[in-house]
Amino acid sequence: MARAINSLRQIRWYWASLMGDNHYQRYVEHRRRRHPGQPVCSERDYWRMRHAASDANPGARCC
Repeated sequence: MARAINSLRQIRWYWASLMGDNHYQRYVEHRRRRHPGQPVCSERDYWRMRHAASDANPGARCC
């Protein structure tokens, strides 16, 4: 049973990473670790900034 629960947790983590659910949390951890004392954007502002950067520099996406 413990193996099944662990597998489900890993699948949930992978799915969250794939869909971007944990990107903001990773950003907050990075800011606190690498830039202590500096302000951290709200989640709403983070996603605005991320989408604006993606639109400005589309990279290799098809559309």
